[in-house]
Amino acid sequence: MRIYYFIFISILLNLKIYSQEKKEFKILKSVETSPLKDQQSSGTCWSFATTSFIETEAIRLGKDEISLSPMFYVTPAYMGKAEKFIDKKGESWFDAGDLTFSVLDGYKKFGAIPEEVYNGIIEKDWQHDHVEMDNLLREMVKSIGTSGYGRIKPFSWKKSIKAVLDAYLGTIPNVFVYEGKLYSPSSFAREFVGINPDDYIEITSYSHNDFYKMFVLDIPANWNSNKYLNLPIEDFERVIDSALESGYSLAWDGDASEPNFDFETGLLELTIGEEENPVTQELRQTTFENKTTTDDHNMHIIGSAEDTQGNLYYLLKNSEGDNKFGGYIYMSKKAMLLKTISVLVHKGAIPNDVREKSDF
Repeated sequence: MRIYYFIFISILLNLKIYSQEKKEFKILKSVETSPLKDQQSSGTCWSFATTSFIETEAIRLGKDEISLSPMFYVTPAYMGKAEKFIDKKGESWFDAGDLTFSVLDGYKKFGAIPEEVYNGIIEKDWQHDHVEMDNLLREMVKSIGTSGYGRIKPFSWKKSIKAVLDAYLGTIPNVFVYEGKLYSPSSFAREFVGINPDDYIEITSYSHNDFYKMFVLDIPANWNSNKYLNLPIEDFERVIDSALESGYSLAWDGDASEPNFDFETGLLELTIGEEENPVTQELRQTTFENKTTTDDHNMHIIGSAEDTQGNLYYLLKNSEGDNKFGGYIYMSKKAMLLKTISVLVHKGAIPNDVREKSDF
């Protein structure tokens, strides 16, 4: 057990039951995790959620607790999106948002850096504020990508984009000292963090593709055509529940814009009662196709809870500021089943019978 885990559990045990007006919760299951961080004025929930997931996986594997830099993965992700956008002459998605894939890919290619070594906040600044940077990069790649055949200068534009990222986020160090030892980002990931990015898989549940197969999910942020394992809703639900029960956390990607979702109080539930009109495969498909379920936020699922009526909720770490639960979120079972686009999980958390039927 580590000090931050004791602090987190102490908060849960001391409060034990949380209340939001008349809504009360009791923690059923929680996974040992790292402290919650704030993305502030940046569109990097994808990196905050995934680095939190990696930190938690490292703890599960018996590694020392570490606070990783979410901003370390912003530069390679932006460079990849820019290259794709320019190569496709502006016919590719380019924005501040992204998916867990970009963090795992960045971890695999470049490694990891402690946040205390590189936090992405330049000297004389005080918080993550990417509005100006995002707008500038968007205009730059638009100008380059639509400049016409034969006029693009790949060596020049890459230096220009990288220079903007370095100016706003700071230059990423090639080597650094941590706890008295010299590391590169690659050696730090290998020796200190210790996860294998190939051990993880994104799981979704939509009927327009074959179940138990891998496929490219058509959502805007999937600019790199990453593949998801498609499961029927019953097995999708089983993976989430069995993972938490077995001590695994999950990174969450989904729709945070439901009218009844209240991030200020930390309660995300649907307007329809949990026992009325259950979420079906057909309903998931309908809301995906009519765009009432969209990919607009990432969080980190670390546990489960129940209200006084025995309804199941999920406990999530949210990097978008504070609330009455210190930034933690309670999401109802029905909201989880309907508004989740996908979850990232260790392959070992998938029940054996689901693994045997799946093509991955």
